[in-house]
Amino acid sequence: MQVVKILLLGTFCLLTYGGENQLASGQQRQHFRNQPEDQHVVEGAVALIKCEVGNQKGRVQWAKDGFVLGFNRTIPGYPRYEMVGDGINGEHHLKIHNTTLHDDADYQCQVGPADGHDPLRATGHLTVLLAPTSIELLGRGREEVIEVNEGEEITLECQVEDAKPVAMVRWYKNNEEIHLDSRVDVEKESSQRRRHTLVSKVTLRLTPADDGSHYACHAEHPALSQPIAASVKISVLYPPGPPMITGYTAGETIRAGEERTLSCRSRGGNPLGRVVWYRNNEIIDTTDRPIGAESVNEYKFIVDSADNGAVFTCEVRNKLTEKPLLASVKLEVQFPPDKVVVSGPTQSRVGENVTLTCVVENSNPPAEVSWVVDGQPRPEATTRRERAGPGGWHTVSRLELSVPAVDRDMMFTCHATNQALGETKVDTYMLSVLRPPLPPVLHGYSEGSGIRVGSQQRITCVSRGGNPPAHLQWYRDGQKIPSRKHSIDDVSSAEIEIVAEPQDNGAQYRCEAHNSAASSPVSVSTTLVVFFPPETVKISQSPRRLSAGSQAILTCESGPSNPAATITWFRGDYRMAGRLQETSSSLNGGTRVTNVLALNLTAADDGLTYSCQAKNTALQKDVTQSVTLHVNYAPTFLSEPPDVVDVVVGESEELNLTARANPGPVIYTWTRHGLPLPDPVIDDSWRDTYAQHPDMGGAGGSRVSAEGPLLYIRGVTVDDAGDYELEATNQEGATVAKVYLNVQYPPTIKYTSEMVTVSEGQDAHLECAADGNPLTEAMMAWRRDDYDFTKTEQIFGGKKATLTVLRANRNDTGVFTCEVNNSIGKVATANITLVVKTKPVVERSQLLDRAAAEKGKRGELRCLAEGAPDVSFSWKRDGLLLSNGARPDKYENETVRTGLVSWASTFYIRNVHEDDYGRYECIAENELGASTFTVRFIKPTRPDPPLSLKVVNTTHDTVTLAWKPGFDGGKTQYFRLRYRTKDSTSYQYLDVYEAGVSIYTVTDLSLNTEYYFSIMSYNDRGDSEYRGEFVRATTRSQPLLGDRELLLNQVLGGRGDLPKLIIIVVAIVGTMIVILNIALVICLIRRKRGKRRDDEGSDQASSKSTTNTMYAPSSYNDTVVGETLSSISEKSRESYTQEDSVVDYEDGPQYFPSGHAPPAHLLPAHFLPGRLVPGQVFLYDQYDLLYGCVSPRVLEIRIGAKPHLFDLPRAGDSLVARKKTTRRKRESGGDRRGHAGSEAAGSKYQY
Repeated sequence: MQVVKILLLGTFCLLTYGGENQLASGQQRQHFRNQPEDQHVVEGAVALIKCEVGNQKGRVQWAKDGFVLGFNRTIPGYPRYEMVGDGINGEHHLKIHNTTLHDDADYQCQVGPADGHDPLRATGHLTVLLAPTSIELLGRGREEVIEVNEGEEITLECQVEDAKPVAMVRWYKNNEEIHLDSRVDVEKESSQRRRHTLVSKVTLRLTPADDGSHYACHAEHPALSQPIAASVKISVLYPPGPPMITGYTAGETIRAGEERTLSCRSRGGNPLGRVVWYRNNEIIDTTDRPIGAESVNEYKFIVDSADNGAVFTCEVRNKLTEKPLLASVKLEVQFPPDKVVVSGPTQSRVGENVTLTCVVENSNPPAEVSWVVDGQPRPEATTRRERAGPGGWHTVSRLELSVPAVDRDMMFTCHATNQALGETKVDTYMLSVLRPPLPPVLHGYSEGSGIRVGSQQRITCVSRGGNPPAHLQWYRDGQKIPSRKHSIDDVSSAEIEIVAEPQDNGAQYRCEAHNSAASSPVSVSTTLVVFFPPETVKISQSPRRLSAGSQAILTCESGPSNPAATITWFRGDYRMAGRLQETSSSLNGGTRVTNVLALNLTAADDGLTYSCQAKNTALQKDVTQSVTLHVNYAPTFLSEPPDVVDVVVGESEELNLTARANPGPVIYTWTRHGLPLPDPVIDDSWRDTYAQHPDMGGAGGSRVSAEGPLLYIRGVTVDDAGDYELEATNQEGATVAKVYLNVQYPPTIKYTSEMVTVSEGQDAHLECAADGNPLTEAMMAWRRDDYDFTKTEQIFGGKKATLTVLRANRNDTGVFTCEVNNSIGKVATANITLVVKTKPVVERSQLLDRAAAEKGKRGELRCLAEGAPDVSFSWKRDGLLLSNGARPDKYENETVRTGLVSWASTFYIRNVHEDDYGRYECIAENELGASTFTVRFIKPTRPDPPLSLKVVNTTHDTVTLAWKPGFDGGKTQYFRLRYRTKDSTSYQYLDVYEAGVSIYTVTDLSLNTEYYFSIMSYNDRGDSEYRGEFVRATTRSQPLLGDRELLLNQVLGGRGDLPKLIIIVVAIVGTMIVILNIALVICLIRRKRGKRRDDEGSDQASSKSTTNTMYAPSSYNDTVVGETLSSISEKSRESYTQEDSVVDYEDGPQYFPSGHAPPAHLLPAHFLPGRLVPGQVFLYDQYDLLYGCVSPRVLEIRIGAKPHLFDLPRAGDSLVARKKTTRRKRESGGDRRGHAGSEAAGSKYQY
């Protein structure tokens, strides 16, 4: 190490003095701007010794205690040392990380000589501070409690170890610094190098005031952010203070029964003294508790008489007391008498002498005794007192008197009063005095009130005041009867129970009372009144034979009743007014009543029942007798004959006018216009005739006939309307009824206005005349869909309806319907056309303002207009009229009427050249004016985006979308749907290959999921933008069940209680359906085999075999339900991320239709062909038979998912289909426009 130091020093000297030159004149010397200084640093911290050199020329290094560290700023060998600062600017600070004791040294900043500049030296000392490692009170535990007797001395030694420099110690008592003369500090050398230990010792003499004090020594040091400490707690032991009793004062008088608390307290003492209560030297409470610096025992009790004179002692002691400390109190208790008892004879007669004694037990002070007899004080008693128990007194008092003449028992009351407490106890004694009873009284029946016959009546006889109690006896009309007897004190009762009978009415009941003190009995009596109803009633009739128009007398007589019965007459439920004839008395005090009813008889009285009711209103009981009258009268119809009978033409009517009469029989005669009607013919042929010819009116068999009260009208016609008369006769006379037959018939419209044409602003009048029965204003109405009739006037009169359209305008043009409906037959309707003359208005639409065609092809420009009268079209370009027929080989204008006032013009440009492209003007005109529209004829271009994408239906796994196609760019356009879930950024794509389709169903979606949809269009010139983003739809959360599933759920799931018959019927129907399906399958198989044999005979010349496969598409949107193993189905939808595919198409035609297909809606969906793959051809050449001559020999071919219909080519012709290929990116797939299936490019299918 010394060799290294020498070499480094030599090198420094050589660098310093070897090249010394003289300093140039006027040049500033190098100097220190900031020199190293002495400083302190805590061990482990970062030290920064500054050195800045101004006008530095020489090199700079540091030396530690004379050992140079080198010029390298990272200082090799000293990883914690580095020179920091801007060296170019003369900053060469020494930075020492994580300082230790080894870094405690002199550090010199050395600047070498250069270019005549002298070397520089500056030194600073770095002192490393070491915090003490520990502090403790020697011989004492951490936070130890030191127990010391009062006046004893203790020594505390505080040692602070291994500090640099030595630590400073401060002493504290209860967090306040103290300075003690007894303190001695001793510094020791530490076992560790360059560290110091300090011991500080203090001596303390302790008093009770020091009890609980905390003594602590704190060590302070520059290396500590806060002092460290060690402490102890002092516990000074000393005896407690004397006990003090509160809660009772000597000589105080307390009442028995009150709650009292005796509290004993002892202040001070360490430990606190134990406080115990004694009563008459027996422990009663040891539950003391500390409160601050006191020990307290509170004894709570209820004072009673036994506490009078008791001594309560409080004892206090701890381990420093030689004898317990005591304090005592003696109680003085006042208490009322324990009890008061009066004794003497139980009964006595008037005039006898009696003696009663009152004994009062244990009272302090003695009780004062007083007597009260029947509420009056009696002071003549004698009294004496005796000592009893612990401080109590007994008192005895005697009272002597003669029994006075009273009508009741005597009551004696003894009052014992403790005057000091103001409390009194009482005892009462009853002396029974013998006496006769009072007259009895009756309860349960009031004299003169009636009781119901058969009811139970209780009557109670009560006698009071008898001593002994009275004896009671009941009598009925002088005869003894038994009773139920009771006696309570001086009250006696006897109860009888009577079941009332008519013979009890007027009977006398008597009750007698007597006892041994009475010379004769006393009594009370009552007479009963019993209510009873009549038991019979009798009706008599006068005269015996009754006829309508005469008077009859009915007489009613009731049996005996109390009170007298009330007689009421009834005809059914209707009350009749009778007349009281007489009343008379009968047995048991009852009354008979007679009442008569006079009747003026009519036919309605025949068979009627009249009732006589005799009612006892008091009892609400009655008896009734009835009589039925037999009255002779002329015929009367059962129901009132109708004035008018309504019958619908062609229907039958049966009118029943049955009459009743007495006596019978009734003879019926029907007539019309004075002529009798024939009898009916039992023949239903009229029904068949009308069923086949309901509108034949009166031609063919209207028959009117009568039988008894019945009138038959079959196949009614308008001619059958009129008056019909019926006469009903018996021996009493004749009755006639007249009925008018009103024949109703369905409405017909007789006349309507022709087409009504008006100028704009004029009123338009539309008329409609009709016939029908009935026919009212409410039965005629004008109709037109989505039309506002508030701007019209409607008039009805004479079966004619008139509609006036006020101030007509172009929006009023249309068809109005006159509708007549009287709810008979069919509704009659007629259409009337209203045309409002207006000048033409051309439709200005994005779909019409452009047209496109390729060179050499034919261009078509369309123009639509509305107007009246007829509209004509002309076409111009640059002001030159082109549609005048001057160049028929080049231009052609075709005009057609497309609606009532709608017109369309198609302008054809043949063999399009470059100079044909440009603007064309369409002029629509009529006699009222003209309107123009400009169409741009352009080269084919990519299509416009579709418009108005919307959701039209959702299911659990499908969404149906609809849109409006935009401008097609002059080429056939197709559509591509793009969709994704709400939480996804990856799209899926669907191509709609069918031209002209603007509605599509997206399938195989997830349940209860929200999707976003958008759409674009494309043709062979390019793609449009996507439109409709954020068109949203959420699939249903569960599939919709059909009728069959609902029925199965109800049957199998127990929903609804289906009868067994329904279950059996369902089972039978299901079995029949299965059998029918099997039969149909067998039939189809046989038919297919026969067709296959025919096809094999006609296709023997073909060089390729054909595989016939039956598909059953579920709808016309190309969803195939089943496939055979010989076909390979390409799915038309796959998942791709957007803009991730490149589509290539092979040159040449893709599809080659040889003609136009029949309308798609004419083809039954369940017989549409399936998909085509190489080697398969599907021929449906039987449409003539299957579809009723829709179109002969129609072929549909599908390549992938795109269908095409073709006219079947001639034999030997070829139909070529070229495959589309798709180049997909490997990363994430792409947008597929074609389908790479198993078909070969350019495959030919020969016929």
